[in-house]
Amino acid sequence: MKKILVICYLIMCFVYCTPQEVIAEQNNNAKQGIPYEYTPKEGSIEELYKDIIVTLIVPYISREVETHYGQPLLYDLFDIKFLKIERPSYRSFEFIIKLQIRPFVGAHNTIGIDDITIRITPSETQVEEFKHIKSFPIPPNLK
Repeated sequence: MKKILVICYLIMCFVYCTPQEVIAEQNNNAKQGIPYEYTPKEGSIEELYKDIIVTLIVPYISREVETHYGQPLLYDLFDIKFLKIERPSYRSFEFIIKLQIRPFVGAHNTIGIDDITIRITPSETQVEEFKHIKSFPIPPNLK
C-alpha cells in the first residue's frame, strides 16, 4: 500500500512540478493594424497622433466629400472615427486607413454617414474608396 501511495505521490509531483510553456501574444499587433473602431484616451499621445493624421488627410477627405455630394460640406475633425488602420507589411511606410465621417449642413444637421479608405505611402496619398453608408433628409430650410 505504501508503494502505491509513494508512486502516486511521485506521479503527482512530476505532473504538477514540470515547467509549462506559456506563450503570451500581444493584443494590439501593429502588423495586423487596428481591426476595430478605436478612440484614444483624452489627452493621450495617441490622441495627439490621431489629430495630426486627421489634419494631414483633411484635403483628401474634403475633395471626396465634394465629389460625392456635389458641393463642399462641413464635418467635424474631432468626430472622424478611425474604423481600421493597416500596415500591409512590417516596418513598411505604407498605411491603409479606413475612416467614418458625418458630413452636415447648417447647425450640424447630419446628411450622411460615409466610410473613406485612404492609402498613404511616402510618395503619395490617395483615396481608394468612398462608400456612402446612410443618408439623412436635408431640412427644407437648408435646401
